[in-house]
Amino acid sequence: MFDLVILGAAMVEGGVLRPRTLAVSDGKVAAVLDPGKVPAKQTLSVPGCIVLPGLVDAHVHFREPGLTHKEDFESGSRAAALGGVTTVMVMPTDKPMTQTAQQFQEKRALAEGRARVDFALQALLGPDLSQVCALAGAGAVSFEIFLGLLGEGEKIVDGETLIAALRAVREAGGVAGVTPYDDELAAQAPSLPPEVEAAGVARAAAAHRIAGGRMHVRQVSSALGLARLAPGVTSEVTPHNLWLTHEALQRLGALAKVIPPLRPASDVQAVRQALKDGRISIVATDHAPHTPQEKDQGLERAPGGFPGVQTMLPLLLRLVEEKILNYGDLLRVACEMPARIFGLYPHKGALLPGSDADIVLVDPARPMRIRNADQASKAARTPFDGWEVPATPRMTLLRGEPVSSEGKIIGMPRGRFVRPMSSRLH
Repeated sequence: MFDLVILGAAMVEGGVLRPRTLAVSDGKVAAVLDPGKVPAKQTLSVPGCIVLPGLVDAHVHFREPGLTHKEDFESGSRAAALGGVTTVMVMPTDKPMTQTAQQFQEKRALAEGRARVDFALQALLGPDLSQVCALAGAGAVSFEIFLGLLGEGEKIVDGETLIAALRAVREAGGVAGVTPYDDELAAQAPSLPPEVEAAGVARAAAAHRIAGGRMHVRQVSSALGLARLAPGVTSEVTPHNLWLTHEALQRLGALAKVIPPLRPASDVQAVRQALKDGRISIVATDHAPHTPQEKDQGLERAPGGFPGVQTMLPLLLRLVEEKILNYGDLLRVACEMPARIFGLYPHKGALLPGSDADIVLVDPARPMRIRNADQASKAARTPFDGWEVPATPRMTLLRGEPVSSEGKIIGMPRGRFVRPMSSRLH
């Protein structure tokens, strides 16, 4: 007898929706069955709903330690659970930055017992390469290399050090996440045009050709940056770069200020097409919350960034409605590929026998409206306030137990630390 069966829903198979019964035991997917009643301790009947794997967000900033007035593990993971995201990968750009094994373990301890969803931690890799092996042993899901934006000792600006860093990550069996940038160009062009991004992508691609290993390019936002991507390198785009143009900055002001900045409609179309055809590998939010007070300082003074982990799935469902993606694409870019790239598949990102029973139930017959009032992030406001979405995420389950239902958080925090099992695409 199974612990739980989910009846009456459809699942994505071969890119299309098919009626299926999903059985869960001991927090794992036990079986995917043809429709019908199955003996179980608990039955969840959700006729007309779609069962998806919980989304995997490979790029979030939960601001802990040191910046918890903006966000923390509790508030950020609440937003994730409400949005159908069951695994988050937390970036290292906090205060202090996560650069040593000790800082890594201290950050892990802050999250354990408070996170509502499962979490992986990313490490910052600057010019000092001495901690790579220790961080890999601690379970770092990636090593984040910034080619600009950060301070001395935190970013890597010269080619020799970049190649050495990529080699160190390769030898440790890790993934290098590279934020492409060019400080010299940016100093001459404060609006951060696509040329700044493209120059950073080109530098990273050249170093990767020499060093080898696995490299993932963060936040591709333009046709120029897209053109510089190299074969064998994975990449990501944010939901906001799939929807918002620079017009939103004029309309919304500092609320829509973000790095990289919002681009023209031609760039939005370019990254949409690249996501559809696989040239861009995944969608990741760059969930980067700031308080309303910080955003209210005005366009020049306000920091760049806004929340995204709660709105990712609704915005992807809207892309499906508009036939820019299909449900198979959604699973590929927001579940399976993020888990594969960072070594969490098939425990995460799939609903296969043996996978963690991380599940989101979506009701395609119930449209929803994204509202500031519903946001769990401390940022409180989203540039997508008021947007209509064709379907509603009704329930999120983590290892077979509900963590959110009908827009409400339920139960105690159950999130666990997860480490990469393998970083090979297989």
